[in-house]
Amino acid sequence: MSYAIVVRNEAIYGGLVVPRVRPSFKVSNSDLIEFLKDRLRDRAATSQPLFTVYVPDPAGNYNALVCFEYRAPQAAPVGDLLVRVPKGVYARFEPNGDYHDPVEDVWAQVDDATASAEITRAYREEIEIWRGPESVELFISILV
Repeated sequence: MSYAIVVRNEAIYGGLVVPRVRPSFKVSNSDLIEFLKDRLRDRAATSQPLFTVYVPDPAGNYNALVCFEYRAPQAAPVGDLLVRVPKGVYARFEPNGDYHDPVEDVWAQVDDATASAEITRAYREEIEIWRGPESVELFISILV
């Protein structure tokens, strides 16, 4: 397991939502998430990275926003759900090869780091960045 502690600046995301999920590799690899990624890729003019942003609600549930990052809210397509993620401290995970599936790999590292008390999750926004089918980064909000 390897990770880096990083600060991510505020960002605006716009896309399609899957309500009431628990962040995990099972959600990330679900048919519904893959379907939404395909819909966004179909309408994208460039090969920009795709994001899955897990946003908590007051009841303790998460909503998964499959999305692109935008410089301003008005840049997002009409009808997309918008989320502003504030600046924060994150543990950044990349696949290390322990699992064949890169998504399962990064989420397993999060579970290991949490179980061993190396990181303490803040349970705020958590962000997956997809730069290709085998290239994923996972940012877990942490307490410092």
